[in-house]
Amino acid sequence: MRQQAQRKRALVNIMGFSNWEMQAGDPTVFAFKLAFLRNPDGDDDLANLDERVSWGAFSVWVHGENLCSHTEQGETLDSAHWYMLPLIEWFIDNWDALLHEERLPLSNIGLSAAESLMLTKRPPLLLKELDEFEWLDVWAAWWDRHSLRASREGGLFPDVYLRRYRDSLEVSTGSEPLPGIPEEHIFLTPNRLYYVDPASAADSLFAVLSAAIQELRRRVPESSRIEQLYAKIADLTSAQRSTIRMAWLAGFGDDMPKYLAVERGVNEALSEVDSDVREGILGARRSTPLLVEGSAYARLLYGAISPETTLSDVVSLTRLIVENYVEDASPWLARLDLPLEVGEVQQMKPGQQGSWLGERACELLTDGARGWIDVHSILRTLQVGVTKIDLSDNQVRAVSVFGPTQLPHVFCNRQTRWGQSNEVERFTLAHELGHLLLDREYGDELAVATGPWAPLAIEQRANAFAAAFLMPTWLLRDALGSVGLAADDPRAIERVSAELHVSASSLIDRLYNLDELTFDDRIRLRSIWLPQHRSV
Repeated sequence: MRQQAQRKRALVNIMGFSNWEMQAGDPTVFAFKLAFLRNPDGDDDLANLDERVSWGAFSVWVHGENLCSHTEQGETLDSAHWYMLPLIEWFIDNWDALLHEERLPLSNIGLSAAESLMLTKRPPLLLKELDEFEWLDVWAAWWDRHSLRASREGGLFPDVYLRRYRDSLEVSTGSEPLPGIPEEHIFLTPNRLYYVDPASAADSLFAVLSAAIQELRRRVPESSRIEQLYAKIADLTSAQRSTIRMAWLAGFGDDMPKYLAVERGVNEALSEVDSDVREGILGARRSTPLLVEGSAYARLLYGAISPETTLSDVVSLTRLIVENYVEDASPWLARLDLPLEVGEVQQMKPGQQGSWLGERACELLTDGARGWIDVHSILRTLQVGVTKIDLSDNQVRAVSVFGPTQLPHVFCNRQTRWGQSNEVERFTLAHELGHLLLDREYGDELAVATGPWAPLAIEQRANAFAAAFLMPTWLLRDALGSVGLAADDPRAIERVSAELHVSASSLIDRLYNLDELTFDDRIRLRSIWLPQHRSV
């Protein structure tokens, strides 16, 4: 009887609470709102007390769109309603991963986290049964850290993912159905991709979460669960979190021993370097109490380029970047500041952007000259350094760096599995030129390793840029006209690729993307091409 009376008093107190809400941020950029509302189940709610008092709603706005907006029973609602305590706990428990982990699990496919997790949800068919379990464990662990739905515990939440993406916070949405969701319950912003400033997003989230926890403490002052949550959010601003966050940023996750070994290697390589040079490379002063921003070079050096990065690779790259340092690289920045009018193509897909921009860059840098494109000469004119190095990861083709204190430099990996042919080198250099022109980050910094773990969108764009730069339409038109053969003739592929100093496969793909070849033509030509097809 005593327990029933206590429970009854608790329910009466809960029903007596007034509504509470707080919003922070700019909805046209990024904003977060959380509210505690009157519990619709009242005395019949069987959830524990901590969760009962947290019944409410939340909304997330990005670039003017409300990601929680949905239709329900014919009505449009602007918030997702459920117990807010698990959502608050999820944000705080996964704070460092949400704002710092970029590398996708298992395979670098998909242009967003939402798309990638949808594509990798099922293991490949050829995996053994034990490997399938490991695949699913890795997938589920990443999903738990980055999917908003990991916090829903029965609620109907939107399919939203948050992760770091270079110097931005990526917010993406999918369209995965929820088991048991009513047909009339439809979220209105599926399959979206946005990039926002991570520091301002962190500030907005932290402000709302902090205030919400204080309100919960007021409502249930005796709750040990809420007191633990209060201690956790206070710890988010601890100076000791910066090392943990760098580990996530570098791709090591919670494997601190491995990260600390790499950190020691970088520190040793920088031990004889002046403090100003060190700061220019690592950008440590950009960190806030809630977030490590660092520099593009820091992410590169601490191992974010690939899961296969070795300590020797890290030390080698650190020394190269130190040697490449200058006090002022603005003359080189100005030289590479071409009027490419990138804004005109921002709504296109990455490959379409690259194709348009590559041809435009070729026109500007060669003045529409006839004959094959001498990319080596163009890089020398632009004063872009090219150095061949040896990295243990043979999937990395090259590393490019550039910025206010870094000369534009391309480091080509001699160990790449793509080989060292003239055609491969020319395509690699054109690809890296695309990065130098298009992919600088905050403060004009660039540090990118071309390989399977580079951000997919910028790699697709750089590949298309390279193809268009080396094979602009005016040169293709001249070359095809001079051979007097149809584009789908293997002899035309052989002669034109030789004339333009490109590989047959690159030429075939370029003609296909220009709709000069059908899909069947592309498959047929690639299947019969060299090495067995030496002459026609």
